Amino acid sequence: MNIQDASSPRTTRIIIVDDDPIVREVLTTALGSETDIEVVAVVANGAEAVDVVHARTVDVVLMDVQMPVLDGVAATSRILALGGGTRVLLLTTFDDDSFLDGGIAAGASGFLLKTTPPGRIAEAIRTVRSGGKVLSPGPAGRVLDRYVRGQSPRVASTEDLDLSEREQEVLRLLCQARTNREIARRLG
Repeated sequence: MNIQDASSPRTTRIIIVDDDPIVREVLTTALGSETDIEVVAVVANGAEAVDVVHARTVDVVLMDVQMPVLDGVAATSRILALGGGTRVLLLTTFDDDSFLDGGIAAGASGFLLKTTPPGRIAEAIRTVRSGGKVLSPGPAGRVLDRYVRGQSPRVASTEDLDLSEREQEVLRLLCQARTNREIARRLG
């Protein structure tokens, strides 16, 4: 049993979400060695992350952006819609503003590149846990440059994709968390 005195920081309960098993293992090892961070689950996609947050007390979700089944941005929206105070810190290989803007629009508390050293990821988890926001230096610089130029973030929409009307309808239903069976019934 881990009993902490009143002066010690509360343990931050996290889940690690990444479709790459090596990334999951490295993050679990690195973050699991932190005395104030407890890895309570490790999962491979956003849908599993939503299920874990629904079933357990989780302070911070460390989430990859691009994954099968349910990507990190969509999972962020679903997790935050559950309420409960869980925060999401996105972690990605892709230094791409569409992921950054989508993540911020979904309510993520941070956006880090996977080149971030484990110690800095741990610090970012602590910052997000305490209500702060974090961005990797490259993305942060671009956000500030856009702000100085008076540009708003641009979040991609279905109109930006080269999809038929029917494909857009399927995508809208998927974004509403409909199952394949429900979509099939709805579309005939």
